[in-house]
Amino acid sequence: MSLTSIAFYGLGLNNSIILSAIGWSGGKNVYEVFYKNAVGNLILICAGAIPGYWMTVATVDTIGRKPIQLGGFIILTIVFIVIGFAYEPLKKSNNGLLGLYVIAQFFFNFGPNATTFMVPGECFPTRYRSTSHGLSAASGKVGAIIAQCVFGPLVHKGSKDSSQSPWLNHVMQIFALFMLCGCFTTLLIPETKRKTLEELSGEDFDSDTLVHPSPMIQAEKKMDQSTVAAV
Repeated sequence: MSLTSIAFYGLGLNNSIILSAIGWSGGKNVYEVFYKNAVGNLILICAGAIPGYWMTVATVDTIGRKPIQLGGFIILTIVFIVIGFAYEPLKKSNNGLLGLYVIAQFFFNFGPNATTFMVPGECFPTRYRSTSHGLSAASGKVGAIIAQCVFGPLVHKGSKDSSQSPWLNHVMQIFALFMLCGCFTTLLIPETKRKTLEELSGEDFDSDTLVHPSPMIQAEKKMDQSTVAAV
């Protein structure tokens, strides 16, 4: 989850660069600057992030969590490699950088940004689920902090103007490596599609009672049987 958060929030730090490329930045006054930034961000979100989330909602119980996450990581690896190694030609192309950015937003949300919050709430045993899910979510926030504190300043390192980003292509290459690592870690998680929490935690049910009841339930049954025998 940390790898996903580093790349996801790191990508968000570059919104201003993309907005500048599509003409939705700057302005004659403060009102125009904020207006252009708001509209530009809405364009990016509505073009990539929101459709990606709805695609996940529509297919997560048919395709499954694991294939969606793995597919997202694979495509994001390719996208970040292309942006990283062809950044200068993409800047001169007609909306090439914008197109890849929208694709990255789409497959973040139709991919690891959605599934990494679903699977931890399902795959851990009942006794440890809340604690383990909390640790998993916390690791994602650590990734967000790293993205803000490390990769944010790195993008503008060595530039005389804050609008320049001489290191952005190298940051994208690092993100590609993170996404590749995410592909391998995805192979380690279980598929939780259409399984109940009881099935995932090994607490199988029959029609009336637990097949493997807990010691407390066994003690209660013995007490009931003793009471019936005494009567």
